[in-house]
Amino acid sequence: MEKLKRAIMKKRKEKGGKDVPDLHLFLGARAASQPVSPVRGLALGEPSTVWRNVNHPALPNRLRDLSWMVAHEILPVRSVMHSRGMAAHATCPRPGCGAPESVRHLLWECSAAKDQWAMAGSLKFPYLPAREVLTAQLVLYGVSPTVIPPKDFAKQWLTLAAIKDATWTSRNLLVRKHMQIPPVAVIRMAAAMVQVAGTAGGRPRTPPQRRIASVPIRTKEPELHSKGQGSSGLALRVR
Repeated sequence: MEKLKRAIMKKRKEKGGKDVPDLHLFLGARAASQPVSPVRGLALGEPSTVWRNVNHPALPNRLRDLSWMVAHEILPVRSVMHSRGMAAHATCPRPGCGAPESVRHLLWECSAAKDQWAMAGSLKFPYLPAREVLTAQLVLYGVSPTVIPPKDFAKQWLTLAAIKDATWTSRNLLVRKHMQIPPVAVIRMAAAMVQVAGTAGGRPRTPPQRRIASVPIRTKEPELHSKGQGSSGLALRVR
């Protein structure tokens, strides 16, 4: 142990080191020595793949953050917020659903998620497996018994992450602004993310501005305008 510590904490003399700690090597050794956090539902050895996928270089920062929260099951869906006393209930906000909104439910089990995965398909996303091949473990964590070349997996994992991000965005628009986003619009959002992230090569970037087609869910009918009020009196305009 002491020999390993000395090897890590000392730079080579030909590089000018004189018992100077190499912080990067030290931290890397510390990280490698830490036990891998388990992931519920995965076999022994698979969690290491999950955490490697979370930080995959093909993902921009936004999608890495999302993947990290999905893996830890701390994405702030209603079941998570309710368990922490920050939501009145854990019910899925999708109209007519009624099931508890867990991370898995949001991204895989909900009828809205199923519609989106069915619409995505390999025709729209070349590196996305066929619907019958998709599994929850592949969608959520990038874990699959099928071995594919690293370059193809990078594009597949980027596609999966982008669709999950678009699903999460559409859910938040429903909760915060009562906007029902059709599945076709969610897929277009994901396709735009894949295109921009692929161009950037996973480097940090500014997310693209999104133009989203939506169907508003009205809680009451709008009031009639007073007599003689022109179109300039409207609070909102369609452009």
